[in-house]
Amino acid sequence: MTGGWATCPSSTGVEFDATAAYKWGIDNDASHIYLRLKERDEQGISAWRRFNVKKNPPKLVINYNHPPEKPVTSTISDSLGGVCSTDQDKPRLINDTTVTFNAQLRDRDSYWVGQQVKSRFEWKSVADDTALGTADSAYVTVGKWSGGSYRPVTARDLPEKELIAYRVRGHDRSNWGPWSSWCFIEIDTTKPDSGPEVTSTDYPAGDEIHGSVGRSGEFTFANNGVDQATSYHYSLNDASCSAEIELDEPGQSVTVPITPRRDGPNLVHARISDAYGNSSECGLVYIFTVAAPASPVSHVPLDEGEGTTATDAMDNDRVLTATGDVDWVRGRVGTNEGSTQRLEGTAMEFGEASGHLRTDGPVVDTGQAFSVSAWVRLEEGATENLAAVAQDGDRNSGFYLGYQHSGGGRWVFKQAPRDTDDTQVTHRALSTEQAQIGVWTHLLGTLDPESGEVALYVDGVKQGTAVQETPWNAEGDFVVSGAKYHGEHIGTWLGAIDEVRVWDRVLFDEPFIEDDEARSEVWELANRPTALEGRWKLDETEGTLATDSSDQGLDATLHADPLTAWNQAVNEVTFAPGVSLDVAEQEHLSTEAPAIRTDRSYSVAAWVRLDEVGHNSTAMAQNGSDHSAFYLSYQHTYEHDNWVMKLPPEDRTGASGWHRSLSDHSPEFGRWTHLAATYDHALGQATLYVDGMAQAPVEIPEAWQANGPVMIGGALFEEEFSDPWAGDISDVHLYQGVISEDDITQIRLGYLPAN
Repeated sequence: MTGGWATCPSSTGVEFDATAAYKWGIDNDASHIYLRLKERDEQGISAWRRFNVKKNPPKLVINYNHPPEKPVTSTISDSLGGVCSTDQDKPRLINDTTVTFNAQLRDRDSYWVGQQVKSRFEWKSVADDTALGTADSAYVTVGKWSGGSYRPVTARDLPEKELIAYRVRGHDRSNWGPWSSWCFIEIDTTKPDSGPEVTSTDYPAGDEIHGSVGRSGEFTFANNGVDQATSYHYSLNDASCSAEIELDEPGQSVTVPITPRRDGPNLVHARISDAYGNSSECGLVYIFTVAAPASPVSHVPLDEGEGTTATDAMDNDRVLTATGDVDWVRGRVGTNEGSTQRLEGTAMEFGEASGHLRTDGPVVDTGQAFSVSAWVRLEEGATENLAAVAQDGDRNSGFYLGYQHSGGGRWVFKQAPRDTDDTQVTHRALSTEQAQIGVWTHLLGTLDPESGEVALYVDGVKQGTAVQETPWNAEGDFVVSGAKYHGEHIGTWLGAIDEVRVWDRVLFDEPFIEDDEARSEVWELANRPTALEGRWKLDETEGTLATDSSDQGLDATLHADPLTAWNQAVNEVTFAPGVSLDVAEQEHLSTEAPAIRTDRSYSVAAWVRLDEVGHNSTAMAQNGSDHSAFYLSYQHTYEHDNWVMKLPPEDRTGASGWHRSLSDHSPEFGRWTHLAATYDHALGQATLYVDGMAQAPVEIPEAWQANGPVMIGGALFEEEFSDPWAGDISDVHLYQGVISEDDITQIRLGYLPAN
């Protein structure tokens, strides 16, 4: 008792513990419990007190405590990532003798007050029920009910290869909560001695070449004596072993596709992981030799220019026959025709709902690795999804390369998951931007069975991707314009198609050799061969017309006095004539229309002789509305004294942040110099060449189309004629695509690229 007779002031009371009485009542099923305040000697008056039931009645104060809740096994785990297993026949398998156990502790009293709780774990050997250890965590204020907090402990030096059980309970500084159910683990730290055994009939081991770069083959992985193997990890031509093959059954053999990305010897590194998480070393397990990249299995140039059939250049016996309304138009790629460089050839144009070309039978196995490409030009008026190229299955096409109207008007390469009517064409790789109308665009689609990746490239730039988990082989006709969907021919192309190719392998967007000039197959398809879009030799002797010597017919008008412009300039290097332009009179030449797409890869070249000037001076440009899209120039402003290929970031007056590829030296005034420049749309770079030598490239985040005339001897700046040339210009070239350094050498000598 506290507050007895020794502390007698009436302002204080007395307290006594009634817990024993209540427990007695509970134990004896008492209906009432009577409490009284009693002195040892009720006759005495020295320490007499009584309850003041009127003014200050007695109070029963109960200190109530919930013990911590029983931990739930789904919240109990070990440090190796596994949730508690309560089935001792299926224990958690672990590869470390030091394990941190963790559990969520909850206490109902934390709903009202901050409640501190600690965990206690204990573990034992199941075989002989021998205790192995116990550990407590520190107390912590747990999260508010019905939440809680995790409290870990670490167990060390646990035995291997025997069944261990562990459990946990909580303590709240007053009471212990109930134990959780037992969790079971088993430990083994022994690593497998070696990696898996690997075999392949598509790519047998050894020095004999097989297959092709990009052509997938099937490789079988076996457990090599590790019956408890749960996964194989492998990599090709590096020692990362980063690709994982998970096994449905321990130790089973599994066959997967692997796509070689280089020719010559290819090295497979691999390792095995067992059920405990132990892994063998990532080591070399298989070497096979791959042939160089194979040619297309089908190439339809569409250069016939007449008739109702088209021949496959890879198989002269394979003919595509036209059905419906088809016509021939000028194409994007074709064959050389002597010195005229008619590289654009012809293409097939489709204008009716059913017009298309088809083979008798397939050209590629669409269930294996393959790639398909085409130059396409889409016209106005599309109201549905359109296919430029496809290969029919029974009910659906095995692939669709074309235009996705329902996807926001974008380019697409897509596949159906299976050849049935109860499916949609859901695996879609879409372009990042909307399809441009009336513009020749290169489309390439690839399927890599190793990763399942379905990829689309537009003008050599990778776009979206999708995953095809169930590749299947469409065994029907190969079709140009339209495709099959649920048994019907749909999506006939609206526009023109040129230069269709198909490969039975994946095309990669990386060079096969380490060389500054080397480019990938993807890049080559979008940028080569270059197409001559205009050439003005400027070798006229009279008149105001400068003839376009390409077959484009884009003649230029001379805005100068013919008597002083012609017959004055002779290139001292090539001995070819040129035009002399008077800077004071702002003399120049211009066409009536653009020659190239400046939002696609292009190249420019010209021989120039510049007199000493104190201002910018442009040899060649193609105009937009406010600016020229490019300026092949001499840069004088901004304290420069260099040759330059410069591009404004946008066609807007006041645009800032111009992009310049500058020469590393100043011009030699009065000397004939060859200038060339390229814009590589795939790489996003512009590069200036001076006398055949590449200068530092400049990054071009985004190019734009200039729909105005070509200008020779001047440019457009903020809607005004600008940068007049002072001197002579000879042999001006414009190409769609990217010319190489070898091409530039040919052009300097007065020839056209061999392509």
